[in-house]
Amino acid sequence: MSEEDRSNKGKIGTRQAMPEENGGTLSRRKLLASLGFAGAAVVAGSLIPSGAFAAEKKEGASKSGSVAACDPDELCGRVTAIETDLDGQVQLVDYGANGSVAADTAALASLAAYVNAFPNGTQPLGIVDGIPVRVGINRASAPLKYTFSAGAAFTRPVELVGSVSKVLNYTGSGVFLSMGTDDGRTSGNLFNDDHYLLEGLHFTGGKNMSAGISFAPFFGLMARIRNCIFNQFGNPNSWAIEFQAQNWWPEIAGCRWEALDDQAKNFVKAIDDGRSGAYRGSGNSRLSFVDNKCKWHGLLIGGTGIYTNAVKTLISRCDFENAAVGVQLGSPSMKTEIENCYFEQPLGGTSIRLGDQTPQPNNNIHLISIKDIYVNLHGTGKFLDTANASVVTAGTQIDGVTLLLGAEQSPVLNLNDQPGQYVRVRNLVASYQPLVPVTANPIHVIDVDGVHNRTVVNGALAVSQTGDSYTIPANTLKRLADMWYAKTDFGSCTASRVLLSNADFMRTRKSQYALRFTPGGSGTYKSVYFMVPGLSEMAGHVCTVQLFARAASAANLRVVAQAAYSATAIVPAEIKAENVSLTTSFKEFTFPFWLGNHASLNKDSWFMLELRMPDAPAWYEFTGVRINHGDFGLCASNDYLPAGDTLEAVRHYFERKAVALTTTGTTTLTVDMAPKAKALGSAVMTFTTPVRSALSGTEVQGGAKFNFGSSITTLDAVVDFDTQAFQF
Repeated sequence: MSEEDRSNKGKIGTRQAMPEENGGTLSRRKLLASLGFAGAAVVAGSLIPSGAFAAEKKEGASKSGSVAACDPDELCGRVTAIETDLDGQVQLVDYGANGSVAADTAALASLAAYVNAFPNGTQPLGIVDGIPVRVGINRASAPLKYTFSAGAAFTRPVELVGSVSKVLNYTGSGVFLSMGTDDGRTSGNLFNDDHYLLEGLHFTGGKNMSAGISFAPFFGLMARIRNCIFNQFGNPNSWAIEFQAQNWWPEIAGCRWEALDDQAKNFVKAIDDGRSGAYRGSGNSRLSFVDNKCKWHGLLIGGTGIYTNAVKTLISRCDFENAAVGVQLGSPSMKTEIENCYFEQPLGGTSIRLGDQTPQPNNNIHLISIKDIYVNLHGTGKFLDTANASVVTAGTQIDGVTLLLGAEQSPVLNLNDQPGQYVRVRNLVASYQPLVPVTANPIHVIDVDGVHNRTVVNGALAVSQTGDSYTIPANTLKRLADMWYAKTDFGSCTASRVLLSNADFMRTRKSQYALRFTPGGSGTYKSVYFMVPGLSEMAGHVCTVQLFARAASAANLRVVAQAAYSATAIVPAEIKAENVSLTTSFKEFTFPFWLGNHASLNKDSWFMLELRMPDAPAWYEFTGVRINHGDFGLCASNDYLPAGDTLEAVRHYFERKAVALTTTGTTTLTVDMAPKAKALGSAVMTFTTPVRSALSGTEVQGGAKFNFGSSITTLDAVVDFDTQAFQF
């Protein structure tokens, strides 16, 4: 290029280079029109040649501006010159947008034509192939609204940058902004159709639209939508943003979704359901959805925040307020992460939903990570549920989740009754709520760090050293199965240890037996007690007790958590009075408790669960008592201690031994008790042969010594060793 050429090239972008006939400079609109942009074939006049972007300049070629003569430097210079004369990048107002529907709609069509006229070839290293064309709306600072009765399509990458002070109001039907076109392609045109960017735009309207921003299949593979506002945009049957299929790695960040009316408008959908669902379930539109705030402030519940089904989707640092569904994960959604989010459900609705409304061929949604979440459920909302009854989830992990005002006794995870499900839990706060529902198909719960589950001995009545049937004398504390007691002033009450059916065994988290209490006679109170040693291990934090209960007919139950600091210092540990209603089917109940007095604790203090029965059904049944650290119900299984281990554990506190003796005459007998038992409180020998009154023993090292007072040759008896643990 000669010095003269370089000098002239440098002048192309000056206002002096574009004089009007009568003097002065061209306006932006007139300049665009003079350059052939209004309607906009960019290649007109060889201004931007369509075929020269990857071509090398041939030696000796003319530099007259023809297709063959345009080199990369010259192309870039020409485009720069145009925008210099326009006082910056091409904008919507350059085509006459002025706030009137007709002018704004025509201007948008011209702007799209300008963008689409830029060649976008097939060579990934072409000069502008795949590189977005940058256009804007209006640089003016005053708030303005532009109204469009028809949408526009951008068939090649575009960088559409605006200001939230310029509102784009869509009154038409169909799609407002189409990105790419569904040309039937079955693979991505890498780089050439990747980089769509929409930034700083402000959308409203859309009452009759089918979608606001729609990316065609295999377009926008690295699309970015940033710092946009969606204000009263859309309708209950549309989505503000949709990715039709195979859109790969799009990003939505820093956006604000606001709806103030009573319509359930929806924000983002990416479930590969475009092209008649040909790619549904492929999981290949993996969104990064970060730093977005979504609120529905009408009098009715809102729509859906984000509905996606891709593997490894990231939803982070987002807020959802009053959504019918905040986040919906369709199938497969494997390894999706939801983290550092806020949900509020003042009118009901669900924070996180698994599955699709219409069951898919595959309804498995596995390995979902839900971490560092805060939710206010206002007593009516749900944290997590499923969209259809076929959804199965395995490996969902809950960590750092706090639920405020969840419905009491309502599960944190409302999962289906399906086989093959398990949940991993670390940190959770959900007062009065069990982790999972009661199901026939067990949902396995994994305590990831192994710190939640508190060993409870014989909560499911795996053993009973005192038999299976009990008569309960009035006003006397009666030992039933190990760790279970009863007391009443009714004169004819009985109890029994009953074997549960296979179905109830599974529903009660593998509890093999239940304690049945049968009222009889008249009186003023009747209670069953369950004892848990090691009260000091439950101090300093909230713990949660869970149990299963039912009755022969509808009945009430009063549940009282109590702290037995000693035999004479038994005080309530409940947070509030707990009254629940029983039905004929086992229901799981979850109650937190708190120890307020630590000064009186010692190694022999114990926890006591009292079950007060105010009504008179034919019977009450109880089983599956468990305790876990933390303010939620862990829903752990009851089968982690087999019967033999359970028997060994209860013998630390109570042991019954049969004694048979045939020998020469003896006047004393020493009987050993369990070697790990606590200090002996009492030992009583009950005789079968010879018939005589029960005999109390005296404590000796490791057991009790019995003095018969006379010589005995034959002896058949039972010795009950009571330790000091539960003397009250």
